[in-house]
Amino acid sequence: MTLVAPSQRGSAAWPLELFRRTRGRLARASRFALVGLVSLGVNQAVLWALVTFTGMSYLLGAVFASQASTLVAYLANEFWVFPGRSEAGRRFQWVRRLVVFDSLNSASLLLRLPVLFLLTSGLHVNYLISNMAAIGLFMVIRFFVADAWIWRAPPVPNTTPLIGAFDD
Repeated sequence: MTLVAPSQRGSAAWPLELFRRTRGRLARASRFALVGLVSLGVNQAVLWALVTFTGMSYLLGAVFASQASTLVAYLANEFWVFPGRSEAGRRFQWVRRLVVFDSLNSASLLLRLPVLFLLTSGLHVNYLISNMAAIGLFMVIRFFVADAWIWRAPPVPNTTPLIGAFDD
């Protein structure tokens, strides 16, 4: 991907063009991280409540907590992080995004559970701290998957004029 139009290479305008093209992704990444923090809080609270009040195993509790935080994260991402990224003419695309988002988080959970078990049962780290560490390992990967695949932006037409295209 060319970040700067050929006519701007070597000019003083390219830093502004680079900023203009990346600021949207940086803003989305910041909002995605904030949603992640809120979702982590939901995940931790549900996990703690299930283990404390029901006596549920921390591993099974992590499964239920993950589903609760996934729903919160999906709603926040759909309406705040990636608003307006609906595909024109496609009804119920939110269902597809929810299924893909939940599938991604469930697959991530399958990778997180062994980390959670190793830290908690193997190294005797508190299950809530282990849970945060396991979630943190996968946060960055999930943003890029969400940005590029789940809520991908529609293609932007190239508006860079062709140099000499209409010269006689």
